[in-house]
Amino acid sequence: MNDLIRQTFPNAFGSEFGRSLIVPGGAYSVVEEDVLGERMAVFEKRTTSILRLLTDATAAYPDREYLADDDRRLTYREHLSAVAGLARILRDEYGVVPGDRVALIAANSMEWVIGFWAVLAAGGVVAAMNGYWSEPEVDAALALVEPRVVLGDGQRLETVARAAPGLARLEFTPGLYARITGSHADLPEVPPPAEDDPALLIFTSGTTGRPKAVVHGHRGVTGFVACNRFNALLRAGAMPGAPPPPARVLVSPPLFHLSALYGAVLMFTVSGGLLVMRPGRFDEERTLRTIESERVTVWLSVGSAAPRVAAHPARGEYDLSSLASVVVGGAPMSPTVKRLLCEAFPSAAAGFRMGYTSSEGGSIVASIGGADFAAFPESTGPVQDGVQIAVRDAEGKDLPPGTEGFIHIRSPYTMLGYWNDPQATAEVFGPGRWLAMGDVGRIEDGLLHVDSRARELIFVSAENVHPSEVEYRLEAHPDVEECAVAGIDDPVTGQAVKAFVVLREGARADGRELAAWCRSALAPYKVPTAWRLLTRPLPRNAAGKILRTRLVADEAEAAP
Repeated sequence: MNDLIRQTFPNAFGSEFGRSLIVPGGAYSVVEEDVLGERMAVFEKRTTSILRLLTDATAAYPDREYLADDDRRLTYREHLSAVAGLARILRDEYGVVPGDRVALIAANSMEWVIGFWAVLAAGGVVAAMNGYWSEPEVDAALALVEPRVVLGDGQRLETVARAAPGLARLEFTPGLYARITGSHADLPEVPPPAEDDPALLIFTSGTTGRPKAVVHGHRGVTGFVACNRFNALLRAGAMPGAPPPPARVLVSPPLFHLSALYGAVLMFTVSGGLLVMRPGRFDEERTLRTIESERVTVWLSVGSAAPRVAAHPARGEYDLSSLASVVVGGAPMSPTVKRLLCEAFPSAAAGFRMGYTSSEGGSIVASIGGADFAAFPESTGPVQDGVQIAVRDAEGKDLPPGTEGFIHIRSPYTMLGYWNDPQATAEVFGPGRWLAMGDVGRIEDGLLHVDSRARELIFVSAENVHPSEVEYRLEAHPDVEECAVAGIDDPVTGQAVKAFVVLREGARADGRELAAWCRSALAPYKVPTAWRLLTRPLPRNAAGKILRTRLVADEAEAAP
C-alpha cells in the first residue's frame, strides 16, 4: 500500500489483524480517491448518505426499541414510519425541497430525533440550533442560514416568533406526534444526495464571537460512524464472535452537540441500540433513577454531568450495575475527576472513554478509554486511524514529537466550510485541506496531549463561550468603562466565566446588576458567575491588547 494510506492508517499497519482489515477485499478495504480536489485515503465500501444509516438499521432491527421516554416508546419500524410522516408534512405542507435548510431548535426529546431524520428524508439540510440561545442569538443564526421552516418545541418557537415573526414554524405538539405515529407512511422519493452535498449545520462561536454554521456533508457524517466502528474493531484486535446485545443508551448532552448527535444518535442507531431520552433540566437523581429503571448500559455524558452524578449523596441507593460504559468529554477533566468517576461507577471503569475533536474536525481525532483512561489522565489518547495529524509552529512547519505547537488535522470527514463565510473558511484551512484546530498540544509516546485553547474560548459544561461575546454586551452598559472576560477553573463546570470590569467615574453598578444586564441578551451559560470590579485600567500589551492571562494570574496570586 502507498504512503498516503500508511500515513492515514498507521495503527492498522501495526498488526496483522489491522492489515487484514484494510487490504483489498478486507472488511474495511482502503483506497485512494479525490475528495474535494485532494487525494485522500477512504474506505472503499461505505455508506454515502446519512439517511441510509437509519434505513439499513431499520431493515436489520425492525422490532427492536429505538426511542424511549418513560411510557412513550417506538421501535425502529414505528420510528421510520413517523420519520416518513413528518418528512411528507415538511415537503407537502411547508414546501421543503432538496437543499433547503430546516432549523431544529428544541430540548432533547423523541421528537428531536424524529425531526432530524425527517429533514434528511425530505432532502433538507438540518440546521441544529442551540436551544439555550437568547433572542438576539437566535435572530443572528436564522438570518445566517435562512431556513425554509423551523421545527421545535413551544418554548423555543416563541423566541423564534419574536426574532423572525414571518418565518414558518412547525411545533412539536402531542397532536403532531399522534399524527405522525398514528398511521403508516412511506419515505418520500427524493433524489439521492452527493457525498459532499451539505447535510448538517452545527453552530459554533468561532473566533469572532458571532455564530458561525459549520457545514458537514454526508461523507463527513457517515465517515464519523465508519471511522469509530473501524477503530473500535482495531482496538479489540479480532472480529467479534457474536453480535453484542443491543446497547441501552442514556443521552444527557444536548442533541445539537456533535457529541450527542454523532456519539449517540448516529453511532448507536447503526448497531440497533435503544436511545433513552429524559427531556427537561438535567437532574442528578433523575439520572440515577433512569440508569436503574431502564437498565442503561451506556451513559453519554458531557461537561459536569458525570462528576455531579458521581458526587451525589444518593448514588449508593441505586442499582447502577447495568452500566458498562460512560462516555465523557466536551469540557476539561482533571485527573482527580477521572479518579472520582472510576470509583463511583466501578462496573463501567473499563468502559470509560473520551475523545478529542471539534465541530469543524468532525471525526474523532484521538480517543482514550479502558485502563489508559486512568493511566494517562492528562492525555486524550492515541490518534485514531482515518485522520492525519500534524503539530506545527506559527509558520506552519511540522514539529518533532514531544514539541508543543498548533494542532492541525486532515481527513475526508472535516467540515466542508463555514456557511456563507468563505473568509473564515480560508482562515482555518491550509494547503491540502489541512484544518487548524485552534488548539495547542503535543504528541508524546504516540499519545496526543491538548494543552490549551489557542482561541481563548471558555468551556462551561462543554458549551463554548468566546470572551468577546460577553465583553460586547458588558461594554454596552452605560456604567462600564472597559472590561475583559476570561475562563477560570471550576470544579463543577470545568471552567466558569469571570468578568474584570472597570466602571466609569461615579458609576455604582455591581456584579448583580451587570449579571442581569448580560442575562437579558445572552444564553445563561455565558453570563459571568465571578466578578472583579477594578479602579485601575486593564493591563495591555504594546499593541493595546488586553492581557487576560495576566488578570487571571494576578487574581490567583492575590487569593488567600
